[in-house]
Amino acid sequence: MHEVKLSDGIIALSPLRLDDVEAHLSGEDELLVRWLNGGPGTREGTEAYFRHCREQWDTAGPLRAFGIRMGADEVLAGTIDLRFAGEGLAPGQVNVAYGLYPSWRGRGLATRAVLLASQYAASEGRAEAVI
Repeated sequence: MHEVKLSDGIIALSPLRLDDVEAHLSGEDELLVRWLNGGPGTREGTEAYFRHCREQWDTAGPLRAFGIRMGADEVLAGTIDLRFAGEGLAPGQVNVAYGLYPSWRGRGLATRAVLLASQYAASEGRAEAVI
């Protein structure tokens, strides 16, 4: 798979990678646990999930998990996932789930990430994003 990188000049989205694990675990808070994770992350579980995300990219599976990155050094500010198949999705729909780490919230970054991810989903044939 070639590396996907999307940017609007403020944020960039690129696939999650194993070297994001520490930043992800450091950024996790009660809101992310409640809405996205279902429980506090562990290093082992997060590494396994990030490997799964990479396998999904490599095999063109239904999951596309991106890191939301800021600045020239691409600091991980959160994640956004697209699921192209799943219960409750109609043809042409993609499920979007996102989360920002606490220090990055309130700056409009989630909106930017959803717009970029939606453009990517549209390029993959999806007409409607379901959040």
